Amino acid sequence: MTPIQMVVNTPKQAFTWAGEHLGSRENLVRESQALQSEILLLRSRLQKLDSLQAENTRLRELLDASQRVEEKIVMAEVIGFDQNAYSHKLMIDKGFSSGAYVGQPVLDATGVLGQVVETAAYSSRVLLIADASHFIPVQLARTGFRGVLRGTGSLTQMALMSVSRTVDIKKGDVLTTSVLDNRFPSGYPVGVVKSVKYTQGDAYADVDVVPLAQLGRSRHIMLIDKPEAERE
Repeated sequence: MTPIQMVVNTPKQAFTWAGEHLGSRENLVRESQALQSEILLLRSRLQKLDSLQAENTRLRELLDASQRVEEKIVMAEVIGFDQNAYSHKLMIDKGFSSGAYVGQPVLDATGVLGQVVETAAYSSRVLLIADASHFIPVQLARTGFRGVLRGTGSLTQMALMSVSRTVDIKKGDVLTTSVLDNRFPSGYPVGVVKSVKYTQGDAYADVDVVPLAQLGRSRHIMLIDKPEAERE
């Protein structure tokens, strides 16, 4: 009878094994899905933590920078960013109800950002120095040479205009706001020279400058509150 019992019991054992195997597989699938969800949640929390740490770092840098600014300042936050191929503007959460005015200089923790060009009651638009229509008088910190820095439409490159071949200028030189500019207070960092190129037969050098401000990335900024008598 043993062979007969083995033959009879084999299908039953096979079904039992298959059921247990499928049950184990379903449990593993559920556990895997639960683990994947938990991993995604943890990664999301880690990214949030990294974002908060980065924001705290930026705020500390801005606080340190604000202590170095001699003029009275108003803190503001960027709430929008408009840009196209050549025009770059920010929307901030301070308007004329907070004292913002057209022509007001704007800085971030690392340098000159731009100037206010339009105000509403509770918001303003800031034209970045990289905008193709923006020009700012600057001074070479190392030698005192004065020139005009213009935006090119790129957030990472500006051009120093009318630099004679005889001017002492080189890569790494820092440009600051000039004493000749009535809009921006003098001595604030604007950019650093990236390259100086000379073309044979041309009386002027091509000087590329990298803005020091975090154009397009700054979230918290400073408005320099100049006395009304000094405003243009």
